[in-house]
Amino acid sequence: MIDVRRWVVAMALFLAGCATALTPEQKILHAVFVDVAHGCQSRYHTIHVDQVDLEGGLKIHADADSRSEYRAFVNCYVEGLKARAEAHRHAGQEVPEALLRTPDVELD
Repeated sequence: MIDVRRWVVAMALFLAGCATALTPEQKILHAVFVDVAHGCQSRYHTIHVDQVDLEGGLKIHADADSRSEYRAFVNCYVEGLKARAEAHRHAGQEVPEALLRTPDVELD
């Protein structure tokens, strides 16, 4: 069965990517942000990712009266990005600076 939310986000990201010319590095980094964000979304079911920007910032929303998972979700996202940075470092690859910054996470 198709996860409709994930499909909508993927299509929005695809269309946004078509509208702007991204470098291959930007595309890869954005895919990392999306992957980490969706991994955290799958752990915190009341938090939903609406948008992932090119700098790793997120716009999210929570189910009605269930904002209690916000901090845990943000921590999951930040730690997930740190883990990806460490994986790059461990593999001898250059670590993109965007993986080292604390991303903005806006809760609507």
